[in-house]
Amino acid sequence: MKNKRLAFIVMLFAGTSIAFACLINKIPLVTSLLYIAATLLIFYIIGLIIAGIITKINTEAEARAKQLAKEKKEAELRAKEEEEEEEEEEPVVEEETAEEASEDSENQ
Repeated sequence: MKNKRLAFIVMLFAGTSIAFACLINKIPLVTSLLYIAATLLIFYIIGLIIAGIITKINTEAEARAKQLAKEKKEAELRAKEEEEEEEEEEPVVEEETAEEASEDSENQ
């Protein structure tokens, strides 16, 4: 899973932000630890959800890309087969029969 670390990154970024905010606002240590623990838990869950969504989107995109590649190959094969069939069919040339040639000369 390529997005496995995403939840940890989101969680640590949020935890660091809360820790600095608690230090700047001079919040007591125990309260700060509770805030940080709650933030880490919440943002870990959010990170897992985001990672799951990204994985799902990537999986669907890869499946669609494979399907389009398969359809493209099939279309190319069909076009190649049609070209070969057209090459095999020779144009029919109508030859004038002797009777038609004599009829044409009489009409002129």
